[in-house]
Amino acid sequence: MTLCANRIAALVLRAVGSALGAFGIAVMLTMTDASLMLSYFTMQTNIFTTAAFIVLTVMTAVQLRKSGARGEVAHLGVSLQLALTFFITITFVVYWAMLSWQNFDMGGGDPSRAALVSAANYVVHGVVPILAIADWILFLPHGRLRAKDAALWLIYPIAYAVFIFIRAEVGAPFYGTTRYPYPFIDVDQIGGWVALVVPVMAAAFYALGRLYVFLDKKLALRVPPLTVRHIYLRNGGGQ
Repeated sequence: MTLCANRIAALVLRAVGSALGAFGIAVMLTMTDASLMLSYFTMQTNIFTTAAFIVLTVMTAVQLRKSGARGEVAHLGVSLQLALTFFITITFVVYWAMLSWQNFDMGGGDPSRAALVSAANYVVHGVVPILAIADWILFLPHGRLRAKDAALWLIYPIAYAVFIFIRAEVGAPFYGTTRYPYPFIDVDQIGGWVALVVPVMAAAFYALGRLYVFLDKKLALRVPPLTVRHIYLRNGGGQ
């Protein structure tokens, strides 16, 4: 069972996540260089999460029509959906802890354009991650994760790091002569320190994944146990 078995609430949250995610992605891709923007971890994780929100919105609407407003809410599979939440959480944490203080001017000197891009920037780095976390807390079944899930979730961040180092050698600069999307993995700026930064960040991400597994188990304890009446109703009793 989930903490919230209200499918209408789930539909609203997921529809909002779909709309805001699509807005943030569209603005960032159309107001900047789309080919470069797609190489950012932020944009990739927002595309994954927004696509998930769109699919979940459709699934929840179908479920609501067929089975009513109460009951376990549709999901993509606990480990898969929480993996996507984990990835977008990395975007959230890294941006607000390490990048938000930087002055990114993507408005090209146009105040209205700058305001739109700024709004989209907050959406992709703040609003979408928070909605994804809220969806996990409220609408996913809890207590089904295993410790090894946290290790499996590292596959994509590690693959992304490999991609970025290869891209730096063969791809176009992100801006000026900068070959890397983030300063903390920029070999041109920090040199050999990257060899320390990458495993430290991998360890931190693994710890974040284990924290999710731990919290998921704690949330499972807050889910009210199924009663005979709950089981009866869930299986179509009284129809």
